[in-house]
Amino acid sequence: MPQSRQSRLKQAVAFLKAIDSPTKELIQSVGECNYLLIGTPFYVLVKSVIGQQLSIQAADAIQKRCFAYLNEGNVPKPRQILQAGEQDLRSCGLSRAKIACLQNIASCYIVGSLADKELLQADKLFVSQKLLALKGIGPWTVEMVLIFALDHWDIFSMGDLGLRRGIEKWYGIPREDKKSMQKFVKRFSPYQTILSWYLWTYDDKEPWE
Repeated sequence: MPQSRQSRLKQAVAFLKAIDSPTKELIQSVGECNYLLIGTPFYVLVKSVIGQQLSIQAADAIQKRCFAYLNEGNVPKPRQILQAGEQDLRSCGLSRAKIACLQNIASCYIVGSLADKELLQADKLFVSQKLLALKGIGPWTVEMVLIFALDHWDIFSMGDLGLRRGIEKWYGIPREDKKSMQKFVKRFSPYQTILSWYLWTYDDKEPWE
């Protein structure tokens, strides 16, 4: 019988706690791991593009305005994004570059060159290559899709300032020293995503959703 996701999470947490004292302290200060997927690849792509280079609070506010304008507060459909007026999206708080990226994503979904079903069945390399080929999508956005839509458990996003701040606080590696940090976080494999969840949750009690 396949192991339940909750059982696997407990196993991952036990693995991480055994690595060193700071990790054990971090986990104990947060408590049980409630890492959840938040939606489809399309939704997480849209959410991530909106949230690029913004605080969680600012990104949430802009997303709410965009979704209210596009689809009465619900996740917009690709066609609704394409039919939206640029000035209206700008007034929601989106930059021209983000609008262009969202329209490109929507177009890809409409013509079928991107599809949730395909992404859900693909491996990490395929997903990365497919999404990075789109203008305006970088590694951080891809990693958010892998973590929050595709359930990949061994991802640490070096482009996420919150995670780098967390590593600096708990392990003393300067946030600017990405090379040392990249080497260091490999010790948490195959559960780098679970460590990331704990660092995010300790830093900000509001979950990504």
